[in-house]
Amino acid sequence: MRPREAWYRRLHWPAPRYIALIVVGILVLGAGAAYGVSQLNKSGGGGGGSSALSSSSGGGGSSSSSKSSKHSHKTAAINKGSITVAVLNGTTVTGLAATVADKVEQAGFRRGNTNNALTQGQQAESVVEYSDGNVKAAELVGKKLGITQVEKIDPQTQGLAGDATVTVIVGADKAGGTGASG
Repeated sequence: MRPREAWYRRLHWPAPRYIALIVVGILVLGAGAAYGVSQLNKSGGGGGGSSALSSSSGGGGSSSSSKSSKHSHKTAAINKGSITVAVLNGTTVTGLAATVADKVEQAGFRRGNTNNALTQGQQAESVVEYSDGNVKAAELVGKKLGITQVEKIDPQTQGLAGDATVTVIVGADKAGGTGASG
């Protein structure tokens, strides 16, 4: 009677090409998981500041995620203390501009004017507006406040905002439950 073969010799391995496909698949899944974790850390991180201010979640398609990751690399170099943010109330809620301005200050930005917007009572959605050359600063402020709409400031609003580099016009979307922006 012949002795029984060792266990490792009795295993029937698939063809080498299938093993290569399995290894490549595992590497792709691992790389995808690592990329996903890094994107989650970028959008949710930022230190122990107010969690209500960093309420942006990197939702949307993959192309918009790659765009936002490119912006986050550029905005990371901006000194928040050098950005003056004016907050204008576009609603009829008394004190809303001051509440949002407090959050802006807590996030590390310089507090600018707080006033009523020209569109007071008519502003449905909050918007971040920027003066010339301050697009990245506006995007950073918008990200911290959970405001996705960013556009160039008009002269009338700039007059209300004073020397601010970025202006936030608070809309009705931020009026409900002012304690938690988002």
